[in-house]
Amino acid sequence: MEFLFFDLISLQLMYSLKVNATCKLVKNETAPTLGALLESPRARIIRMEVLVILTPLVYLFVATLGSQRRRSTGWVIQKGLLVAHTLSFPLGAYTLGSMQSHSVVKSSMYSLWAVSLFILHGCTDTSYRLDDIRQVTRFQYRHFLYYANGWFLLMTMSVAEFSSLYLLVTPLYLIACYKLGLVQAPRVLSSSSWNLNKMVADYMYNEHTRGKFVAATMEGCHYLVDWPLNKSKLDAPSYAAQLTGHVGQVIDIEKIWLCSKLDQELKDTCLSFSLFHLLRRRFFGFTCGESKERAHDFVFKGLLLENEEGVTDCNRVFRVIETELAFMYDFFFTKSAVTYYGSRVATILSLLSVIFLSLTIMWTVRSQEGKEMTDVDTVISLFVLASAASLELLQLLLYWTSIWSRVSFVCGYVREQARWNTWGGCWCCMTIRLNEFLAKIGVHCAPNKHYWQHKLGQYSLLNFKPTYRDKLTGYFDAPPTPGHRCGIFQQTNMYLFAKKQTNTYVRTVRGKHGKPKEVSAQVKKALINSLKRTNGELSNGKSSLVSNEAEHLLWACARDLHSASDTSCIIMTWHIATWYCEMGTTRYGPSYLDEGARLKTHLGVATKLSKYCAYLVVHAPKLLPGHHYDTSRVFDAVAVEANKFLLPSMRRRAKYEALRNYGLEESEATIFQSGAKLGKQLEEIQDVTRRWKVLADFWSEMMLYVAPSDDVNEHIDQLTRGGELITHLWALLSHAGILQRDQPSTPPSRHPHAESTCSSQQQIFEQDSAIHGGATTTPADHFGATSPAHHLADNPQISGATLQDVLEADRLLQVPVPPEIAEANECHIDVPEASSSTQESPP
Repeated sequence: MEFLFFDLISLQLMYSLKVNATCKLVKNETAPTLGALLESPRARIIRMEVLVILTPLVYLFVATLGSQRRRSTGWVIQKGLLVAHTLSFPLGAYTLGSMQSHSVVKSSMYSLWAVSLFILHGCTDTSYRLDDIRQVTRFQYRHFLYYANGWFLLMTMSVAEFSSLYLLVTPLYLIACYKLGLVQAPRVLSSSSWNLNKMVADYMYNEHTRGKFVAATMEGCHYLVDWPLNKSKLDAPSYAAQLTGHVGQVIDIEKIWLCSKLDQELKDTCLSFSLFHLLRRRFFGFTCGESKERAHDFVFKGLLLENEEGVTDCNRVFRVIETELAFMYDFFFTKSAVTYYGSRVATILSLLSVIFLSLTIMWTVRSQEGKEMTDVDTVISLFVLASAASLELLQLLLYWTSIWSRVSFVCGYVREQARWNTWGGCWCCMTIRLNEFLAKIGVHCAPNKHYWQHKLGQYSLLNFKPTYRDKLTGYFDAPPTPGHRCGIFQQTNMYLFAKKQTNTYVRTVRGKHGKPKEVSAQVKKALINSLKRTNGELSNGKSSLVSNEAEHLLWACARDLHSASDTSCIIMTWHIATWYCEMGTTRYGPSYLDEGARLKTHLGVATKLSKYCAYLVVHAPKLLPGHHYDTSRVFDAVAVEANKFLLPSMRRRAKYEALRNYGLEESEATIFQSGAKLGKQLEEIQDVTRRWKVLADFWSEMMLYVAPSDDVNEHIDQLTRGGELITHLWALLSHAGILQRDQPSTPPSRHPHAESTCSSQQQIFEQDSAIHGGATTTPADHFGATSPAHHLADNPQISGATLQDVLEADRLLQVPVPPEIAEANECHIDVPEASSSTQESPP
């Protein structure tokens, strides 16, 4: 038996060894076969053909839908473009590298495909986010790899084999290299154009000295629109940038408004372009040194000018600001600014590219007829070449019908009118007429086209309803009582809101937001009327309560907390009260159908702005006053307070009844309790139309109060995510001279005295007055400057100036100084507000 047992073991071992040997043999025989199959020439060709088709599709997606980021917050657009931007360079570099390593297989086709990919990449947008413009060197290395791979592929092409193709591909390669440079140029322009913005900052510092300003007709408005970038100097004693070009080359708002033949739409576009220059200064840290009085009059007596019927065109005001922010988006994230400053070269190269691509398509078709190319090669080549040619033509047409083309036409028209005073006899007459035709096409084809999403994000804390899965976890129930089963998974007597459960609850509540709503004309009108009523003196709603005789509600605008979270506390308090009033008016209270359109208007404005402010607290806290972390923590606390008082699983009617039964004598220690008490007090206003007017005026005033901000980067970044209404209000208030909250709308006037630094610029504007028939003025009449004290008071961000610095400057002004010493030592240097690691360099 023992021998039999050992024999069985031996047989088992031998069988196992044979099986292992057989498996190894099969593995050794099949592995080389699979590897050889994957590395065969045919497999390489198939892999390369797939890459050549996939890479243009990615480039086309980025080029055609890239500009839609400014108009959409949709997941497909935002996340899809993020993936496409991330893959565009690695995929293109891998495709070119694979062509280089296997160029012996199809050297001629690979060279043709590579050049087409170059051109397609040159048509894509430049930067996905604002941080990309600070990484110029990294993108330069990327483009160097493109150049190198393309050159190596071009060298491998046999000149004797395809001489005609070689003659077509070589010019295309040179054009593609230039277009890749255009992709890099916007990053350099937007990150290093210190001199460009320095000129604007120094020019605006003395803009108020150039004559009388009439805001209604824009007479005396010398806001820059276009000027020769290479005609400036930086000399003693001011060391401020001064324009030295001919007066006819400097285009400002006054010159454009004097041209009666121009449409108002074209004039407004140029006004937006001029305001874009002023707003862009803040990104580079330069101070807004223009006169606050003139800035105030420019907005309140110019943009907000009432017509004969006493009505302000609110749509035009927001349209001007919207177009201005469209210029801002294009400057940082597209090639439009580079094309604008070099439009002739860019247009000629694009046309040459289309011509050579068309000739190459013809060569491809003839090669197919002569059986010099396979059917697959022909299809892929035609797809890549047609995509590149179509995209070139499309982008060329889109630019020349864009807002940039309108500015280019108007500036060219004004210059030629000043030079020739007629259209006839001008050598570039046909060019200007063609530009005018294309610009008018852009105006008439998109009269209602918005450059942002034109919607208000909506969020309502008390409309949150947990899902069935949330109810199963028990995270959204009330604190359990002894013996009470909380959910179906937990049974405890301790308070449920431990740290982990609270975080889960808050995360879920944050993610539930409503559908965005269109920015209605009533909302725009309410904001403009609130701005005009306060004359630019911002308050957190107190002024609206006083004007509506609701002083008993002022306590809800004065939270005694640290300043970083005061505003968010007030917003959430009034948000809860507005929800309570909305439920009582529209759902569960008495019927108010007979109140008319005024009630509907006030209710719509108040509820939209209330939910929009709550949306900003939850999803865009960096755009609000205070630190964004403080704002987020305030919301988290209010969400937990609401869950303690109201069960999230309760229906809205039950929540409304719970708040309705809340007594006025209850404490307002928490934000939620304050909101409940405020809602009850608002309900006591018997006139429901007046009640909602109080709420509508409050929210309009609150929107203006939270708009001023120094976080320019965050506002620019928001432009890539659909844009926000608060960004438009931020820009509007900036042009009115309102850069901070709690600052006077009309600061003290500047002390006039002669400035030697303005002599050369005064001569320019004397010539300008003579050309346009205006009266010539003397420097003593129009040139003035700001005293150091007032300049520091208006711009406390300069060099960290404090109140002590302002008082010291006023004391020094009382010391008599001889005129010749004052003139010799007068110096104005406009420096950035904050230090930057980037050194100053010309654009």
